[in-house]
Amino acid sequence: MRLLLIEDDQAYQLAMAGHLRQLSAVDRVAVASDGEEGLVLLQQQPVDLVLLDLVLPGMGGLPTCRHITSTEATPVLILTSHDDPQWVQQIWQAGARGYLHKERAFEQVELALASLQAGASWWDQTATAIFSQASTMPSPAPEWRSETLGLLTQRERDVLACIADGDDNRTIARRLGIGEGTVRSHVHVLLQKLQVSNRTQAALFWLGQFPLNTHQSQASARWSPGVDGP
Repeated sequence: MRLLLIEDDQAYQLAMAGHLRQLSAVDRVAVASDGEEGLVLLQQQPVDLVLLDLVLPGMGGLPTCRHITSTEATPVLILTSHDDPQWVQQIWQAGARGYLHKERAFEQVELALASLQAGASWWDQTATAIFSQASTMPSPAPEWRSETLGLLTQRERDVLACIADGDDNRTIARRLGIGEGTVRSHVHVLLQKLQVSNRTQAALFWLGQFPLNTHQSQASARWSPGVDGP
């Protein structure tokens, strides 16, 4: 597994990178000190998973997460010292697949990585309770979803179906016989048409599991994802 660790605290970065490199499933760990540097590294060397500090200088953790999840299929695992439940909503809306509290990260990170690599997620008991409560809220009418999907062109629907399959831009381009630049353009447009902020939310809407709502905080709260973790 090839990892990218984006963490500005040098002591924590050094300790976590060293810990990750000792894990049997990890082949390589690249490190960056802020979001901008991390995005550059992502363009230079593909990775299988990003571990991202929530609080970063410059671009910030959530904007960095949104950028990654809206342009690539690489899963993001947030590292945070915050216990406030409000962060769960923001982390989910940014497209992250879960988070680790820094105090427990060293003991849990191996299991969390395995979970994300298997296509699942990693949320703690606080997040699980929030999602369980949100799952009781009503879903939108099927005709609403159909009307929204009707805004997409056939090619945009093709791209969205590939996103729902977990394909990255390169794979989508190969499957559809188009250029990666064209794929990026289609993704940008369909995210705007669906009024979602990242690829994960777009995929869930295609699968009928994500209620579209112009108020993203309310929409995101209505879907309860698969929850793994302690």
